Amino acid sequence: MKKKLLLIGLCVLILGGCSTQPQSTPLPDPVSAPTALPEKSVPQSALMSDSPISPTNLDDYLFLKDVLYFDLRSPAQLAEEGSVAGFVNIPFYGVLVDYERKDNVLYRMTKVRDENGQVTAQMGDVGSFSANYQESESLIRDLFPQDQPIVFISTAGVEAAYIISLLIQLGYDGSKLYNAGTFSNGMGNIIAYKDYPDAKYHVPGTNVYTVSSQFLWNETLTPTVDE
Repeated sequence: MKKKLLLIGLCVLILGGCSTQPQSTPLPDPVSAPTALPEKSVPQSALMSDSPISPTNLDDYLFLKDVLYFDLRSPAQLAEEGSVAGFVNIPFYGVLVDYERKDNVLYRMTKVRDENGQVTAQMGDVGSFSANYQESESLIRDLFPQDQPIVFISTAGVEAAYIISLLIQLGYDGSKLYNAGTFSNGMGNIIAYKDYPDAKYHVPGTNVYTVSSQFLWNETLTPTVDE
């Protein structure tokens, strides 16, 4: 079967008003900046509470060689709320994973029960994800290389935990997957990145743009068959 390509289209319509001038992004101090991510104390955990990287120290670990950075929020959230310099946006809901089988979504997550009706995996846990297409796993592996450390950030840290659980389910090493926590909404005593006063790599959002997006996998994706 021919290789499937990920085509991402982003259309921005200027509705009016004055946009802000682009701001230059400061680079880390090459003398004092870390050269690698810190080790996780709980290697296979997907929780942001077990991550040594959080919104309060995220800036210290950006732009590292061979490290990948992904923001799982929607394009509309990025436009309105801003973003973190160096992060690539791939929306979790509606593109990677959703609660139901939907066209163009690679995986769905459901609560898993055994033959006695006992829950063996809650939604979002390892084992709760099922592919919508035969090609879903290969596309995930194309998006998220298995041999590189990956840092995720999301609205409140929840979607980052879910994607890490999915990758662990697919055989990824959890020690290389980091849930850097919340960009938009703090949970408990974990602050949101955009509200952290020293977030020097924060790229502000704007409300003068309306963003629409379309994520096309391939028209010939083969649906899986439910047992």
